[in-house]
Amino acid sequence: ITLPAARTRLTVKGTQVPKAPAMIIDRTEQAESATLRGHRVASRDGALKLIRGEFHRHSEVSMDGGGDGSIIDQWRYVIDAAHMDWVGCCDHDNGGGREYTWWTTQKLTDIFYAPGRFVPMFSYERSVAYPEGHRNVVFVQRGIRPLPRLPKVDEATPGRAPDTQMFYDYLRAFNGVVASHTSATNMGTDWRDNDPRVEPVVEIYQGDRQNYEMPAAPRSNTEDDSIGGWRPKGFVNLALEMGYKLGFQASSDHISTHMSYCNLFVREATREAVLDAFQKRHVYGSTDNILADVRCGEYMMGDVFNSAQAPELKVKLAGTAPFAKVHVIRDNKYVYTTEPKRASVEFTWRDNSPVAGKVSYYYVRGEQEDGELVWASPMWITYTGKQ
Repeated sequence: ITLPAARTRLTVKGTQVPKAPAMIIDRTEQAESATLRGHRVASRDGALKLIRGEFHRHSEVSMDGGGDGSIIDQWRYVIDAAHMDWVGCCDHDNGGGREYTWWTTQKLTDIFYAPGRFVPMFSYERSVAYPEGHRNVVFVQRGIRPLPRLPKVDEATPGRAPDTQMFYDYLRAFNGVVASHTSATNMGTDWRDNDPRVEPVVEIYQGDRQNYEMPAAPRSNTEDDSIGGWRPKGFVNLALEMGYKLGFQASSDHISTHMSYCNLFVREATREAVLDAFQKRHVYGSTDNILADVRCGEYMMGDVFNSAQAPELKVKLAGTAPFAKVHVIRDNKYVYTTEPKRASVEFTWRDNSPVAGKVSYYYVRGEQEDGELVWASPMWITYTGKQ
């Protein structure tokens, strides 16, 4: 073999490598996301910003996740396709409690953490059938293994569920928070249990299924069409009537994309700030990139407080389409409805008939003309009538 001299140039004739296609960017969604990220509110905790994400996704690691794709694809969706700011990802007991899938999930959650930009929480789903319920848990710290189960209580047996109470003890020990999902189905609960310290929010809407806010609300399940069974004792309005203080979030579960968001008001984009926002219920759910900001004086959605004056709500919504209706709901009743027919909505509503000494909850639901929805978490206000 004769090698060419050092100064000899070799040429190779071949086809030209094609240029990589340009990345497809949904500029409308990018603009909507920028509107959310740019929103700021003044609060008693200082300036808060809005981050968008969700509580509940799955991958093929789950026993029922065959249609969801790989766990890496879930991260690709969250970061590259949906451009989320935070997430709880992903699976049932981190893969049925298997050591390898637990370790993989834990490792990926840390790999993708970028404080200030993207915040993945350590998360898994713990599924117990009705009347106890499926719940998704998130933690700040790495290394917490899924909790085994105690025997499920019978539906006809009154009182607390020992397994759920054990679960709450575990969450208190490791400073976690949890949310029930699909509450008015066979995966739901009859609300026999709640601990406001560790269960401050509920998945009011699920992209894979339906809305569990109240009967006859938009996208709510009915006896005829409920996906996953019909358990009407699980509607969220019944939990609120029982005195539970639950903020609202929306998430996907299986398969669904770009149709359910959990939006948090945080001091900064860190794990600790995300946990703090959940614990204070500074959260709202939506089916699109909709801005919601509902205030009462110095207080905001999720807060519990006394008021010497009749409560006055300041409502601001920025939709992705015109709003057909915006409702104010107090204590499970519609007390005000407007039909703005525009995407940007701002108004003030005053409760002219508050009951002195009573704790009343107030929340706002927005319904766009294209069917997309937003639920601002309640405020719990005790009107004292004493100035």
